[in-house]
Amino acid sequence: MIKNRLRTILLSAIVATGTLSLGSLAIGQTLLSDVLNEGISANQIAQQSQARVNTIVDDTDKIITEYKSILKTVDGLRVYNAQMDRSIERQLQAMEELTENIKNVTDIKRQVEPLLVRMVDGLEQFIKNDIPFQLETRLAGLDRVKDLMTDPDVDASERFRTVFELYQIESDYGGVFQSYQQTMEVDGIERFVDMLMVGRVALLYQTTDGLVSGAYNKDTREFEIVDQGTYQRSINTAIRMANAKAPQNTLLLLPIAAPSQGSVQ
Repeated sequence: MIKNRLRTILLSAIVATGTLSLGSLAIGQTLLSDVLNEGISANQIAQQSQARVNTIVDDTDKIITEYKSILKTVDGLRVYNAQMDRSIERQLQAMEELTENIKNVTDIKRQVEPLLVRMVDGLEQFIKNDIPFQLETRLAGLDRVKDLMTDPDVDASERFRTVFELYQIESDYGGVFQSYQQTMEVDGIERFVDMLMVGRVALLYQTTDGLVSGAYNKDTREFEIVDQGTYQRSINTAIRMANAKAPQNTLLLLPIAAPSQGSVQ
C-alpha cells in the first residue's frame, strides 16, 4: 500500500515535472519569439535611423557645398564691388576734372569770341588798305568768315580755325609771283588786262594788246600809266614768266617803289 502510494506520488511528480517542463518550454519559446521580434524591430529601427542619418549627412554636405559656393560668390562680389568702387571714384574724379575743364573752356570762349571779332575787323581793314590784288576773291573769303562768326551752328574752335586760315592765306600772298586777268578802267575805258602781282611789293597791269601798261601807286591808292618805252617790254616779259612762258632768270626793269614796313594786324 505504501509502495502504491509512493508510486502514485512519483508518477504525479513526473507528470507535474513533465507539465512544468512543457510549460517552461512554451514560456521559453514565447520569450525567444519576443526577443527575436524585438531584435528585428531594433534592426529595422537602426536601419531607418541610419537612413535618416545618411539623408541628414547628404543634406548637410549639400548645405556645406552651397555655403562654400555662396562664400566664393560673396568673395567675388566683394572683389567686384571694390573694383567698382575704385572705378566709380576715378569716374567721379574725371567728372570733376571735366567740369573744371568745361568751366575753363567757357571762360576761354568768352575771351576768344571778342578776340576773333577784333581779328576779323582788323583783317578787313588790312585788305582794304592793302594793294588791291584779287580784291573780289579776298573780300568774298572775308565775308564767308563773317558769316561763320554769326552762325550758331559753328563752334568757337571752327571759327578760330577759319580766321587763322584766312590770316595764313593773306600772309602767303606776300611771296606770290603770279599773273591773272581781270577788267579795269584804263583812261576812262573798261579794258581787259593782264595783272602781274609781285608779292606785296608791286601790282602791275598791261592791256592784252600790250599798248598800255600801269602800276598801282600805294601813296595815291590809284593805278597810274607808266612809260611804255621804259617798262612795256619788261612788264610783258614778267607776265610771261609768271605764266611759265619765259625763262625765270631774266633780268627785268619794273616800276617798283621802295618797300614800306607793314604787317597783317
